[in-house]
Amino acid sequence: MGASNRAGAASDSPRFGPTLALWAALVLGLNGVIWLAGFRTSALAEGVEQGAARVESRGIGEVSDDLIRRAIQTQHDTLSFWTTLAWLGDFLVEPLALAARALAAATLFASVAALVGRPVRYELALNECATAQGFWVLGLAVQAALMMTLRRGDIETSPTLLLPQGVYPAAAWLALRQLDLFAVLGWSALARGAWRRGQVNLTAAVLICVMLWLVEAVIRIGFGLVIGAGARLVIAPG
Repeated sequence: MGASNRAGAASDSPRFGPTLALWAALVLGLNGVIWLAGFRTSALAEGVEQGAARVESRGIGEVSDDLIRRAIQTQHDTLSFWTTLAWLGDFLVEPLALAARALAAATLFASVAALVGRPVRYELALNECATAQGFWVLGLAVQAALMMTLRRGDIETSPTLLLPQGVYPAAAWLALRQLDLFAVLGWSALARGAWRRGQVNLTAAVLICVMLWLVEAVIRIGFGLVIGAGARLVIAPG
């Protein structure tokens, strides 16, 4: 019995902070590799160039060449802004998202457990939810490895990989990205962990994870639409 108690105490010991710190460090390192290889900046530059091309095509024959040149230069000048915004997303938002996701899941599981009279086990939930964030980190690692190996920046581990060549609505493409294989594995691990801890039944665990996933998906899709639309925004000469 003494050994069992020690094992239970060890599993409930605080590991939330150190585990998330490790995952955050790995995310920073992996994103650093992707940025240093030029995959992020090339995608943003391509979007701005598309906007500049539209400026030129719309302005020909309608306004002076000088105004067109100034509008194109203004379009190019926006690149630094969108680059900074994307940099903040990768190096600030993504590491914080790991902690927010783990904290939100553990808190909701424990809250529902308390409401229905099940074991709360909040400390253990925090630890295990933090550990489950490794699935998202693994997904980023796989993407980074494939990018470096194939020398391509459009590597995905979501259903977008199965789409044939063509042009698709940005919202639909971003929505499919939220079905990333490693994210699905991560959410499944969170749901299974809550059920195994006895906090909620399996149906409730899945519903909580789906709700949290939808909230995160809406935020990510909205942010992606703003970045994509803004980078390609046509600043019309006039």
